[in-house]
Amino acid sequence: MTRPSPHIDRDRLAAARAWAEARYHACDVCAERCLVDRHAGELGLCGLPADARVYKEYLHLGEEARLVPSHTIYLSGCNFRCAFCSDDPQVRRPLEHGVTVPPAALAKRIAQRRAEGARNVNFVGGLPDVNVLYILKVLEHCPPDTPVVWNTNLWTTPEAIAHLEGVVWTWLVDFKFGNDRCARKLAGARDYLATLTDLLPRAAAAGEVLVRHLLMPGHLECCTRPVLDWLATHLPEVPLNVMTGYHPYRMARGRGPMSRGIPAAERATALAGLGPERFADLLFDGTEYPLIVSGSAS
Repeated sequence: MTRPSPHIDRDRLAAARAWAEARYHACDVCAERCLVDRHAGELGLCGLPADARVYKEYLHLGEEARLVPSHTIYLSGCNFRCAFCSDDPQVRRPLEHGVTVPPAALAKRIAQRRAEGARNVNFVGGLPDVNVLYILKVLEHCPPDTPVVWNTNLWTTPEAIAHLEGVVWTWLVDFKFGNDRCARKLAGARDYLATLTDLLPRAAAAGEVLVRHLLMPGHLECCTRPVLDWLATHLPEVPLNVMTGYHPYRMARGRGPMSRGIPAAERATALAGLGPERFADLLFDGTEYPLIVSGSAS
């Protein structure tokens, strides 16, 4: 069956904005549920009041091949504290980075980028989930045929996913960790597996989902294998992008496995665990999955 074209349901958008506006008074729009009054300027874990800050935007050619060119908009603030985050300053000190952009002005920029060839608007950061109210305000000024990509760690809530159905077209989800210990140690997240494995099927039911998994050095058995096994069992039809471009960033100052890149042996072993018999739609570093011969990519 052919899927309908991307479309923003105006009624659902209005309902989602009303929901977010109300929830910001005791904010529980993400999995942290900080219960601060963001309208009054109180700050929870994400470090954001009701307003958002844009610190970068451009036509991105490095996302998954099926999404590019993607108009990627980076919003400061996040509810994770990943030790290897590429945008750590914008996550930890969101109010010190970027600028405030009126929603109508950003919508004009989105229209300009579409005229330049963008296939979608891709909200990332940081994290879109903690900037949901601002994004919904922006989308009110966009035409209904705007394809919206929600580039997320999915550290959100069932309520948020339900309200974004009919607004978000593609959920671009990072499934980072295969156990709670690594999630807590590397990102500060509690009850990670139970949360992600509950929310991922909900997102898949609410729209199109593409799952990313980043190979991390030293985490083949504890993270990559459990993530791939769960996806192969529960969501084998969902597109999966296995990524090998890990960079240590702040962790480069350390001495453990995550202070360097992916060892060739770990990369080959991870790839050997993939295959069309387990996953219907495989990507490797954003492009169509290569053949596997004797445990190595060909």
